[in-house]
Amino acid sequence: MAVNNRAPYGVHTVVIQFVVGTDGKLTDMKAITKVGYGLEEEALRTLRQSPAWIPAKHFGKPVRAYRKQPISFLVQKG
Repeated sequence: MAVNNRAPYGVHTVVIQFVVGTDGKLTDMKAITKVGYGLEEEALRTLRQSPAWIPAKHFGKPVRAYRKQPISFLVQKG
């Protein structure tokens, strides 16, 4: 993945912004960093496949909530 896209070795962190709905489903996903090497695309792909999240609550009722989630990738030699 990132190694195939010539990402330099080390830790690379991308940040993905999204909304957690009252049903726990993720919507309005977009990368807000531009590290490149396909890392943002991989983070988005992974979040799209994730199970439902636990929604935020306000006064005991589930509410929509915005989230900025950092995701780190470790690129290392074989």
